Amino acid sequence: MLLPVMMLCYILKLSILTKIFEIFSQTFIVGLIVIFAPEFRRVLIQLGGEFNLLNYIEGHKSLDQLEKANKNIVASLEMLQKKRVGALIIVEKSQAERYYINAGFPINADISKELMMTIFDNKSPLHDGAVIIRGTQLALASVILPMTENPKLDWQYGTRHRAAIGFSEVTDALCFVVSEETGDISMAKQGKLKRYESIAALEQELSDFYKHIDHNRSKRTQIFTTLGKVLRKRKKIIASDDGV
Repeated sequence: MLLPVMMLCYILKLSILTKIFEIFSQTFIVGLIVIFAPEFRRVLIQLGGEFNLLNYIEGHKSLDQLEKANKNIVASLEMLQKKRVGALIIVEKSQAERYYINAGFPINADISKELMMTIFDNKSPLHDGAVIIRGTQLALASVILPMTENPKLDWQYGTRHRAAIGFSEVTDALCFVVSEETGDISMAKQGKLKRYESIAALEQELSDFYKHIDHNRSKRTQIFTTLGKVLRKRKKIIASDDGV
């Protein structure tokens, strides 16, 4: 109800009423944020994540590097599976350090299956914990993540699976797990665990992950372009009125 009245005042150029409504609307918005804080928090985490990754992608000349990184992630998981090496690989959409129990060690290197094998080798001091991937970089290793507290989870799931599910419950990341016992590859997303029957399905999941973000970027670009046109038109009308 408040928004239509504000628009009507604006169209009729009732400046005093418009100003009063602007003041009250700010208080109203703050009140909504306080009341619906948890819901706003979830939405902002998702939007913030996409903006962070989009900024990274747009900083590159093309998406070729990102595509290469995706293939290297898949190749790494495939090799870890064949060698029955346990691993936990997190592909972040937004930086989520606040959820790390221990931030691990910075690596900041290009993704490769050789590097992954070295990190997750049982003799490596970095093999405990997760690897964090941001954009095209293997950013961190040996990161300790929160484990899920879901009482319904099967008791057979180990530490890596529980950490993957737990981290996916509070972030928008894709959390890949390679089982040391079976060699199975699973992925946790939004608190749910999915086991992959084929590498092709896994590769498709990663591809869709980035396509979704790119699609949202296109929609936002259209919105901002339209908004820019409206604001420029408004500026011309104001300038024309002032000239009169």
